[in-house]
Amino acid sequence: MTVTLGLLGYAAAVAVLAPRLLTGTWMYRSPRLGLAALHAAGLSVLTSVLLAGITCVATPGRIQACLAALTGHPTAVMPPAVIAGMAVPFLLLARLAYVAARQTRRHRIDRGRHGEILSLLGRHDPELGATVIEAEEPTAYCVPGTGRIVITSGTLRVLSPAHLDAVLAHERAHLAGRHHLLVGWATILATAFPQPPLFRELRTMTAELVELLADDAAARSAHRNGLADALGALAVARSTDRIATGGLELGLAVTGGRVLARVQRLLDPPPPLSMAGRVGGAGAAVSVIALPALLVGIPAVLAAGLAACPLIFG
Repeated sequence: MTVTLGLLGYAAAVAVLAPRLLTGTWMYRSPRLGLAALHAAGLSVLTSVLLAGITCVATPGRIQACLAALTGHPTAVMPPAVIAGMAVPFLLLARLAYVAARQTRRHRIDRGRHGEILSLLGRHDPELGATVIEAEEPTAYCVPGTGRIVITSGTLRVLSPAHLDAVLAHERAHLAGRHHLLVGWATILATAFPQPPLFRELRTMTAELVELLADDAAARSAHRNGLADALGALAVARSTDRIATGGLELGLAVTGGRVLARVQRLLDPPPPLSMAGRVGGAGAAVSVIALPALLVGIPAVLAAGLAACPLIFG
């Protein structure tokens, strides 16, 4: 059971320690690398638990042989821990599939309902390439899956044409980058497995970092100061009233994340990560995924050449 216990221990360590080790100011300097590192850690935890279950499923005969060799009596009874380990990959996948199907169905229903509301209340503005809703609250967001950007008439009153152009560039970056897929996956993990600190942090940080990615994309289009001014104007002008959209949280809003920190980051961009930092971050992301495979692969290669009881791989 050495490999199985090692995989489970590794998964527990990453699930608890990764939020402390990975998160930091460096993520705001390189949000893309930060997303890669966090999602690699999340994938590593899932992979480790799955592989731990698979090692139990793949080696029951070896375990029984080892027990017989140790006790001197043949046995057909599997230890309860082994039986539980065999069920782990199936339960894990079933839980993920259930939550993913439920989330997908709910979002599909919400998008349909939201589309009906937009058809009734909104009008398409071909110059802006967006749907305009008559509402006092200034806001702008995109609706994933439809490619639609929605703004309110309150936004048009608050923002100048240059500021509005920056906001639209931000929302187009969300759609082009398909950021909703990362947010959706992080939400599925946090909903399916709310206990691990990593998955909770993954959902929070993914929502924040995709906003920084969209900010950077808009800034590359020469909208850095315009977007900063627009964010400030929208944050000040927003009221406590919600738009009459049925309370749906469908899109990625331009005022998502920590608005003040985003404004400061736009006005005073942090220095980019050094080459060593980028290489180190990428190496950490690759390593955290590769290690579970090495924990299984190396003992398997060693056990293949051993004629003795294969406790090392059990």
